[in-house]
Amino acid sequence: MQLLDLFAGRAFRMGKGDNWRIVHPEMGARRLTLNHGQHEPGQEFTQHLHDESEDMIVVLEGRGALRQGDTYTPIEAGEGIFVPVGEVHGTFNDSGAPARLISFQAPPDPALYAGKRDHGAGASPLPPTGHRSEVRILTLAKGGPALGQPGDWRCVVSAAQGARHLGLDYIRLQEQEGLSHTATSAEEVFVLVAGSATVQANGERRPLARYGVMFLRQGDEFLLNTEAEQVTLLRCYSVDRPASTDP
Repeated sequence: MQLLDLFAGRAFRMGKGDNWRIVHPEMGARRLTLNHGQHEPGQEFTQHLHDESEDMIVVLEGRGALRQGDTYTPIEAGEGIFVPVGEVHGTFNDSGAPARLISFQAPPDPALYAGKRDHGAGASPLPPTGHRSEVRILTLAKGGPALGQPGDWRCVVSAAQGARHLGLDYIRLQEQEGLSHTATSAEEVFVLVAGSATVQANGERRPLARYGVMFLRQGDEFLLNTEAEQVTLLRCYSVDRPASTDP
């Protein structure tokens, strides 16, 4: 297991704003990626599509809009955007304050980091005329309850809901409530989006602050303790086949 955080990634260019890759093929990920973006008012994460990847975008702070051609759909903190393969999408900060977002792709899309999705003005792909979008905006805390799991554990996106490549869970733990977890998918990423905790793994006990990240491969284990405050986590996991980046 690797402990990371949202503020220690590698920058990449995509429209205007600051964007970083946190979990990506160059650090060993083969099935799943995690990106982090901070966008000021008026900045846009360029409209694009993924040829093979599903995308899950989560608004951590602020608000803005999902853009698909000339259609702008409001989004705000606490919501996620599930983007099936081949759907045109981008995000635009049309608010008066900064917005912070993260996104997961499965399998990884190397073209994103190579700059091939960063289209110039007027060159972005557009949804076909008359196309009915299958992109979904989801309230994370209203996902279906996962019975038998600790805390308030919600399934936001899963294979049972039609996802082919990734799943996303929303987890809220109360004070003094622990979480013992063994990764069952090929790759999993946990992001601590509220609160702080301690994590025990690989024989070590370490603090995990807000926006800390845990990257796991199948069989990796950890024990998380919330101590004196409520904690909220996101768990994104790969669902099925290897990415094309596998050796």
